Amino acid sequence: MNRPATQHKRAAYPAYRPSGMDWVVDIPEHWEIRRLKYVASINDEALPETTDPDYEFVYVDIGSVDAAKGIVATETCRFEDAPSRARRIVRDGDTIVSTVRTYLRAIAPIRDADDNLVVSTGFAVVRPRKLDPGYLSYALRSPFFVETVVSRSTGVSYPAINAPEVGNIGVTLPSLDEQRAIAAFLDRETERIDTLIEKKRRQIELLQEK
Repeated sequence: MNRPATQHKRAAYPAYRPSGMDWVVDIPEHWEIRRLKYVASINDEALPETTDPDYEFVYVDIGSVDAAKGIVATETCRFEDAPSRARRIVRDGDTIVSTVRTYLRAIAPIRDADDNLVVSTGFAVVRPRKLDPGYLSYALRSPFFVETVVSRSTGVSYPAINAPEVGNIGVTLPSLDEQRAIAAFLDRETERIDTLIEKKRRQIELLQEK
């Protein structure tokens, strides 16, 4: 006897509701949507102009952040010799969001950061207050958030968005336990995919050698 071809998948959540946002259709009924500025702070710390000229720090500019790989390069600077835009102080758990040349989609989580890590003022440094840092970093790299940043940017050759406007973008908020579970799942999947990519890259190299 033939089995029915159609199989039904169990929904992850019992009920959903419209999100009210352009890029997100439905969300689980118990999730909240809050503007980013209500669950995180932006640009909390900066190097003052009175900083010791010999103070040495690790610097990240806009061009040093890749949309897929995150921070791909740093440079060591003395305050006296550093660019005037090298001012934003970042900490573990922050996420940096490019507010200039937003078409580059330069957004990266800050993990295991040096105590003296500084980024360009072209970034908004987002620091979680009421949510899991890992979940925040994935939320800010989601297509919804990234495309909203790009669409709200102004300027043709040098599109930019200001930090308050970034703070007005909505983010979806599961419970804290769900946030942690989602972040852990995405960490595992990202690691798995990175491993597969590295294996494929190595296979290509071996073929080229032959």
